[in-house]
Amino acid sequence: MNYYYLNALGEQPLYIDNKKDRDAVIDNIIRLRAHLNDKKRGIPEKKLSGNLILGTWNLRELGNTKYGGRMPESLYYIAEIISRFDLVAIQEVRDQLGDFNKVCRILGSDWGVFTSVVTQGASGNKERLAFLYDKRTVAFRNIAGQIILPESDANPQFARSPYIVRFQSGWLKFDICTAHIYYGKDIKSSEAYQRRVNEIATLTGHLKKYYIEKKEAYNMFLLGDFNIEDTNSPTYKAATSSAFKIPNAILGKNLFSNAKQDKIYDQILYYNQFADITFTKAGVFNCYESVFDNLKGYAARINRHQDKKIDSVKAFNDFRTYQMSDHFPLWVEMNTDHTESYLGMIKNKKHS
Repeated sequence: MNYYYLNALGEQPLYIDNKKDRDAVIDNIIRLRAHLNDKKRGIPEKKLSGNLILGTWNLRELGNTKYGGRMPESLYYIAEIISRFDLVAIQEVRDQLGDFNKVCRILGSDWGVFTSVVTQGASGNKERLAFLYDKRTVAFRNIAGQIILPESDANPQFARSPYIVRFQSGWLKFDICTAHIYYGKDIKSSEAYQRRVNEIATLTGHLKKYYIEKKEAYNMFLLGDFNIEDTNSPTYKAATSSAFKIPNAILGKNLFSNAKQDKIYDQILYYNQFADITFTKAGVFNCYESVFDNLKGYAARINRHQDKKIDSVKAFNDFRTYQMSDHFPLWVEMNTDHTESYLGMIKNKKHS
């Protein structure tokens, strides 16, 4: 993490000139780090080997200009949270990459990045999908691209083309696909809601047919914003009706990922041919317990940031979703050290 941007030696856009504001942001970063380190509500310690902490985060319109755009301090908070992952999928990166690039600068040179092109058309919403990964623990394995359905497929193309990359962490080699599924409407009888369900079913079916059954991928993760309401919804059934499962570490908890804490919109699914992936922990990190937690502490900086004054809790609650997000990051930890099982296989193998 490049905290030295807060201690600028020269002019640069991530420096906060006002010392009082800068000191407040530093205090918030320290508080955020303490909450991330908390064993009950934080994210497990990242190691250089042995485990993989995988995350997904819908960052609401990263690159938007609403409310004057994101404040510099918000980018520090976002980067701090991302730094706790080995690999994280990001949804809603907008066509303008200014804020995204600033987050990458704060994360520093240890981090690698892949971003998709924008899916054209109104449904694409000028969005990209992205992966950020710690190059010390995760390696790119030379395959990346967006998923386009074949012409023979009767289904329409995805509103936002899913993005798939091949990585390796420790012993674990895997393809990982991130998606931001079309939302439409809440009314289950509507065509717009059915389109949401169909997109999920089409994506899981496509990955099964063209990657899993053709042995293109032995291990696969599918994660992102699926707009799944709950485990009884048609969207959930579509996500789990094919080859993919949700880790028990996630299913065993009420991991609501939206800011209102009542929906399981975001999910991490997986396919594991050899049953050698072991999940240990999972969680959702509520950033509003750490930053943008009350209007009083932020009002002066917010009102200097934009012309329109924020003077109500309701307005503040909306404002902060455009600074952090209306979704919380969902994460899962897994074991990536299979040394013992591999050595046992060699020992038990019948050969001279």
